[in-house]
Amino acid sequence: MTERTYVALDLETTGLDSKRDKIIEIGAVRFRGDEILDQFVSFVHPGRQIPLRIQQITGISDADVAAAPVIETVAPELLAFVGRDVHAIIAHNASFDIGFLRAAGIHFHRPAFDTFELATILLPGSSSYSLGELCYAAGIVLTDAHRALSDTLATAKLFQHLWERLRSLPRPLLERIVAAGRSGRGKPGQQQEGKEVDWPLLDLFAHALEQGNLTARTPPTAPTAFSPRVIPSTEEARESTQPDTEKRSMAHHRMIDPMLLESIFADDGLLAQELGDSYEVRPGQQKMARAVLAAFNGEDHLLIEAGTGIGKSLAYLVPAALWSIYNGQPVLIATNTIALQDQLLEKEIPQVSRLMQRLSDATIAKTPLRTSVLKGRTNYLCLRRLYSWQQGRDFTPLELRVLAKVLVWLTITQSGDLGELFLFSDDERAIRGHICSDGTTCTPERCSIRAGRNLLADDRFDFYFAARARARKAHLLIINQALLLADIANESNTLPAYKQLVIDEAHHLEDAATEQLTNVLDWRTIRRLLFQLHADSSLMTAILRTAGRAEQFELGRLVKRVSQQAEQAFDALEEFAERLLAFVTDQREIRPKAGYAQRIHLGRGVRSQPDWSQLEVRWDQVAGIIQDAVTVATMLGDSLEEKGWHKSEPRATLLSELRGGISDLSNIRELLAQIITGSGDSNSGRNRGPEGTASVSWALVNDKSDEVSLYRAPLFVNELIERELIHKKRSVILTGATLRTGAGFEYTQDRLGLWDVPTQVIASPFNYKKSTMLYLPADLPAPNHANYQRSVEQAIIAAAGATAGRTMALFTSYAHLRTTATAIRTPLDRMGITVLQHGDSSRRRLLREFSTTEKAVLLGTRSFWEGIDLPGDQLLSLLIVRLPFAVPNDPLVAARSAEFDNAFYEFTLPDAILRFRQGFGRLIRHSDDRGTVVILDNRVWQKGYGQAFLDSLPACTVRRGPLANLEEEILFWMMQ
Repeated sequence: MTERTYVALDLETTGLDSKRDKIIEIGAVRFRGDEILDQFVSFVHPGRQIPLRIQQITGISDADVAAAPVIETVAPELLAFVGRDVHAIIAHNASFDIGFLRAAGIHFHRPAFDTFELATILLPGSSSYSLGELCYAAGIVLTDAHRALSDTLATAKLFQHLWERLRSLPRPLLERIVAAGRSGRGKPGQQQEGKEVDWPLLDLFAHALEQGNLTARTPPTAPTAFSPRVIPSTEEARESTQPDTEKRSMAHHRMIDPMLLESIFADDGLLAQELGDSYEVRPGQQKMARAVLAAFNGEDHLLIEAGTGIGKSLAYLVPAALWSIYNGQPVLIATNTIALQDQLLEKEIPQVSRLMQRLSDATIAKTPLRTSVLKGRTNYLCLRRLYSWQQGRDFTPLELRVLAKVLVWLTITQSGDLGELFLFSDDERAIRGHICSDGTTCTPERCSIRAGRNLLADDRFDFYFAARARARKAHLLIINQALLLADIANESNTLPAYKQLVIDEAHHLEDAATEQLTNVLDWRTIRRLLFQLHADSSLMTAILRTAGRAEQFELGRLVKRVSQQAEQAFDALEEFAERLLAFVTDQREIRPKAGYAQRIHLGRGVRSQPDWSQLEVRWDQVAGIIQDAVTVATMLGDSLEEKGWHKSEPRATLLSELRGGISDLSNIRELLAQIITGSGDSNSGRNRGPEGTASVSWALVNDKSDEVSLYRAPLFVNELIERELIHKKRSVILTGATLRTGAGFEYTQDRLGLWDVPTQVIASPFNYKKSTMLYLPADLPAPNHANYQRSVEQAIIAAAGATAGRTMALFTSYAHLRTTATAIRTPLDRMGITVLQHGDSSRRRLLREFSTTEKAVLLGTRSFWEGIDLPGDQLLSLLIVRLPFAVPNDPLVAARSAEFDNAFYEFTLPDAILRFRQGFGRLIRHSDDRGTVVILDNRVWQKGYGQAFLDSLPACTVRRGPLANLEEEILFWMMQ
C-alpha cells in the first residue's frame, strides 16, 4: 500500500482571536513517512503593529514583516504548495491554525489531523501536550520554538512518531474504535448500519487497521491490558480476604523501641549510609521523628510545624513505617496536593522501604513495606459500565474520541485511575460519570472478572475494588485530604479501618473539609438526570431493547409516562432557572458582563426581597412537578423489580442505573429546597445548628454560560474534625511548614478543632539573617493611592534589573497582574528580560519556562504563593505585591467573619498571615540559597497590625529605604 502524503503547517499570529488578530508567518512542509519532500515559509504583513508580547514569544518584529506580502498574496502560493495529492493537513492544535486560515479565506477541502488530539489519545499520562514538551519526550529536536517553519518540521516528525505508535496498537483495539465510528444503531426498530462519525481521526485509525493487514506490528513495550500480570486476580478484586494489616487486633499495640529510630537518623546511621555523600545531618528532622514516634507510642495527637529544610516527610514516614510493620496496622498519610503525593511515592517511600530492610530488627527487616494509593471511587474505571455505555450508542465525535482515549489507555494502565487520562473539556469529563465505578450500581459480584475473557470484549471488572483490596493490605496508605473528609461524610465506609493518621499540608485541611462538604447544584447535572428519564435517552432505549416481547407493551406505556413527566419537570426547572438568573443579575452587587464569575450570598438581605418570595412560591410548584417525575419513575423501577430484573445481567445494571438516577434527582430536589428556603442557613454567623451544622448558601453567576450555580457549604468544620478524627483516632499527626500566625497555634487549633492537641515547633535550620534581605520601601504609596501602580511597576523592573530576571512577583488578583504585565513588558524587553504571566499557560509550563529562560520575570497569583520550588539561582528576588487578605465579600468569608466579636483580628488577619508566610517561603529552598524579598504593601509598616506580618517571619536582614534605592540594595546584598 502506497504511503500517504501529508502537509504539516504552523502559523504565528498577532494574538489568539481569529476574528480580530492576523497571521504574521506561515510555515508548511510536505512529507511522506520520514521523508521531507518540500518546504514553504513566508512572513505575512498583518496590516498592524505586532504586540510586544508576541514579539517576545516569537522573535518576529515589525521590521521583519514590513516588506512581507499580505495574506491575499500568500494564499494562492500556499494552496499551490498543498496541491492535490495531499491526503490531509497536519497541525498541532489544528483548530487554531485552520480557524485563522479560514478567516483569511483559505480552505484546503481535506481533513485536518490534530497532533495535539492524537497525542492525548496515544500518549496517556504525559505531563504536557504542548508541542515542545511532546517533542522533548519523543527525542525530536525543536531548534527554534514559536517560529513557523521550525514548529512545522517538529509537527511533521511528531505526527510520524504518533503514527508508528498508532500502528503498533493491538488489532482488536483498532477494530473496536473503527467499528464504533462506522456503525450507528439508532432507536429500537430503526437500525442504521454504515453510519460514520464525522471525526477526522477515524480515517487515520481505519488506515492503521488496514496497514496492520500487511505488516505485523510489535505491541507497546509497556504492560498491556492483554497481560494477566496487569489484571488483579478475582480474589484480589473481592474484599472477603482478611488483609494482613487487619489481622492483628487494633485493641492493643506494641511499643516501638526509640533506639530503632536512632539507628536510622543518627549522624552515622542507616540514612547516612543510604544517602552517602549527599547526606547532611538535620537535627530538626531527628527531633521531629522522635516526636512523631512518641505520639504513636503514647497514642497521642500532635500538631507540629516543621520549617523549610527540616525534611519532614522522612521524619514522619519512618516512624509510620516502623509502627505499621511492627503492629500490623495501617497508617494513613493524607496530603493536599498531587505533587506531594508523587514526591512521597517516587522519592521518600522507596528510601524508607530500603531503610526498613537494613534494620537489625528481624520482624521489620523481613517484612516488605507495602504502600498503596487510594482515591475516591469515581476516579476508577469500571469495565462493566464502559461496556454498557458503548452498547447501542450513536457516537458523537467527542464520545468517539473519549472512547479511543480510554481503550488505548487500557493497554498500559496499572491502576485504572481515570485521572491518568487527559480529558480537556467539561463535555469530555462529563463522560467519566458514565464509565467510572459507581456506588449505586457496582458491586464485587456484578463487576467481577470473567475468567479467560479479553478486556476489550465484555469483561466485567471494576478497578476500584482492586484498589480497595490493595489499600486494605497496605502498611502506608497514601490518600488526599478530600478522600479523608469524604470517608468522614460517608460514615467511615470509604477507607479501610485505621487508627493512626498523618496529615501533611495541614494548613489546607479546613478548606479541603469545606470543599468536600459543599453541595454544588448546576443545571447541567439536573438536565442530564432528567434527560435520563426521557424516552430517547440511552437508558430508556436500553430498557425497552432488553425487555422481553411480553413486557414491551406495559413497559412502553410506563416509559412514555415517565418521559412526559420528565419533560414537564425539565420545562418547569428551565423556567425557574431563568427567573433565578434574572433575580441574581438584578442585584446591585453583580456587575453585568464582568468577564469573571461573581458570587452573591443568599443571606437575610437577599431573602427579604419581595422578588425572592415570589421565587420561593414558584419553587413550591416546581418541586411538586419534580416529585411527580420521581414518583412515576419509581413506579417503573418497581415494575422492573417485580419482573425480576434484579436477578440477571444486563437487566440488573439497567435497573440499578434507573434507581440511582431517581435517587440523585430526589437528592437534588431536597438540596434545592434547602437552598431556596434557607433551611439551616446561618444568617448572623452565630446561629449554629446541632453540633455546628449551620450552613451558608450562595449563587455563582457565570458570564460565559449565562447561568446561575447554587452552593451550600458548612459554616463550621472544626467540631466535625474534632469529633471524627481527634476523638475517634488514636494518633493524628498534623504537620506543615506554616501552621502558626505568630508565636502560637491558636488560630489553626480553633479552625481545625484541635483545642486540646499538643503542639510543637521545629524551626527551619536555615540562617535567614545571612540568606535573606527583607526590603521595605519606606516611601511606597498606599495600595489605594493613585501612584501605587506606578511604584509596583518600578519595583519589579528594578528587582529584575538587579538580578537579570530571576524575579517572581506574587499578586492577589488577575486584573492587577494583567495591568502590571502590560506596563512592564516594554521596559523589560529593552533589558532582554521576558515577562511570563499567570493565565497564559499552565503553572507547570510557566515554571519550566521560567527556570529554563535565561532572563525572565514571573508574575503569579494565589496558586503561586505555595508549592513552588525554585532553588539556587533560579529565583533571586521575590516581590509580595499586596498582603493576601481574603476577599471580604466572599459569601463564605463574610459568613465566617460574622462569627467573631472582632473579625479582623481574630479571623481575617491570622488567615492573611498564614498565606503571607507561604508566599515568603518561595524564596529560600536550600541552605545555600540567597535572595531578597520586597514587600510592596505599606500597610506592613504603616498600620498597627502590620508588625504581626513581620513578626511571623524568621529573623531576616531588614532594610528600609526609598524605592529608588531598591536595585542598588539588591545588587549590594547579592555581592556580599
